[in-house]
Amino acid sequence: MSPKDHPEKELRRYVKKNVSTIHINARLTLTQRKLVNALLYNAYDGLLSEDTHSISVPLLSEMIGFDSRNQAHLRKALKGLTETSVEWDILEDDGTSVWEVSSLLSSARIRKGVCSYRYDRGLAEKLRHPDIYSKINLSVVRELRSSHALMLYENCYRYIDIGHTAWWDLDVFRKLMAVDELASYREYKVLKRDLITPAMNEINKLSNIQLELETRRKGRSVVGLRFLVTPNKQLSLMGMEDEDNITSSKAYRALREEGVSKTLARHWVLQHDEEYIFDKLDLAGSEAAKGKIKSSKVGFLKAAVEQDFHNENAAKKKALDEAQEAKAARQKLEGELEALKKAQRDAESGYRHSCAQIIDEAFQELPEAQRGAVAKEFQLSLSSTIYVNAFKKNGWQDRLTFPDSKKFWEARGLALPCPAEWARRNGFQEPDVLKGEIAELEKRLKREKHLTPRQR
Repeated sequence: MSPKDHPEKELRRYVKKNVSTIHINARLTLTQRKLVNALLYNAYDGLLSEDTHSISVPLLSEMIGFDSRNQAHLRKALKGLTETSVEWDILEDDGTSVWEVSSLLSSARIRKGVCSYRYDRGLAEKLRHPDIYSKINLSVVRELRSSHALMLYENCYRYIDIGHTAWWDLDVFRKLMAVDELASYREYKVLKRDLITPAMNEINKLSNIQLELETRRKGRSVVGLRFLVTPNKQLSLMGMEDEDNITSSKAYRALREEGVSKTLARHWVLQHDEEYIFDKLDLAGSEAAKGKIKSSKVGFLKAAVEQDFHNENAAKKKALDEAQEAKAARQKLEGELEALKKAQRDAESGYRHSCAQIIDEAFQELPEAQRGAVAKEFQLSLSSTIYVNAFKKNGWQDRLTFPDSKKFWEARGLALPCPAEWARRNGFQEPDVLKGEIAELEKRLKREKHLTPRQR
C-alpha cells in the first residue's frame, strides 16, 4: 500500500533550504525543482556527516509525484542538476558580500533501483546552516504542476511569518522567476496575465498559503510588486502545517532510534501499521542478539519490513497472548453469566417465599376444621407421592410443590403478585429480563468456543 492510499496521512514534509538556492537563476524544469527539494529532504540529516546519500527510486518518484517507470526522464533530470551551476551572494556580518558558484549536484547514480548522489561540500554547508534557510513544504511542492507556481511559492513561503514579501523591482522579479531573458515577459501586462495570475491561482488552490498581489507605480507604469502572504486555513485544517502525526508516532521514533533515515521511516509509517513495524523491530533485535545478522542491523530491518520476514518467536508469543486474551474474555463472560444466574435464583427464591407467606397466612385464617380438608384436597391434586411427602414435610413453603400450591390457591381466589410486579416492588430484576440476558450470554459463550483468534 502506498502513501496515496492514506489521504488522511498525506506527506507533511518540510525542507530547510538556503535562501540563495531558492533564488537560483538556472532554468530548471518543474521535475528538477521538485527533485532538488526531495533530494535535500532525504539527505538533510547527513549533509555534513556523509559524502554520499541514497534513496530508492520508487520512493523518490513518489515524493515528487513522478512515474517511477520513466527512468530515462529521471536520469535526464538528474543529469541536468549536475550540469546546472548556481551562483549567490551572501551578506556576511561585517556587511561584505561574498560571491560563490556551485553545481546543484556534484554527481548522481542509479543502480539496482537506488539513486545515489553527492553535494559539493561548500554547498552542503550552506544548505545545512540554520541561519539562512527557510521551510519548504514538500506536500505542497508535490501538488504544484507549473514551474512558475513552484518558483513563486518558494519565493513567497519564507515570508509567511511577516505577512508579505519584500518589494521587488520588475527586473528583480523576472530574474527570480527565471524569465529575465525572455522578451515576451518584458511588458508587465503580459507578465501578469501569463505568469503571475496563473501561478497565484495554482498556489491559492493547491498550497498551504494564499497570495494577494500589490503593485507600486511610477506614473501609469508598474515598477515594482510584492505579495501578501497568509496561511490557507482550509489546508491547514487538513494538517499541512505540521508533521506531528508522523514524527510523533512511536513507530517513527523507534525506527529513527535504530538508525533508519527519516525518509524511509516516514515511508514505512505511512505504508504499515505500528504493530507490523514493531514486529519487524523485535525480529531485528532478536536476530542481532543471536549474532545472526551478517550485514547491518538497519539493512536486515529494511529487508524484514519490505519482504515481510516473519518472527517465529513473536508469532508464538502473539498466539499465546491471543489465547490468554480469549480465555480471559471467556472467563469474564462466564462470570457475568454466573452473576445473572445467581440474581435469577435469588429473585425466584424471594418471590417463592413471599407467595408462600401469603398462602400460609390465608391457610391459618381458615377455621381449624377446614384446614385439614384443604390440605387433603391439595395433596390429592399432586401428581406423585414424592410431591405429597415433600408437602407433608415442608408445608406451603415447600419449593418442589410451589407451582402447584400457587395454582391451587389462585383457583380458590387468593390474589398473589405476578413475578414482574413483585420484582419491581422489591428491587430485583424482572424475571423475563434476566432470562433474556442469560440466553444471550449463553449464545455468546457458545460462539466464542468456535471463533479463531483472528475472528475475535
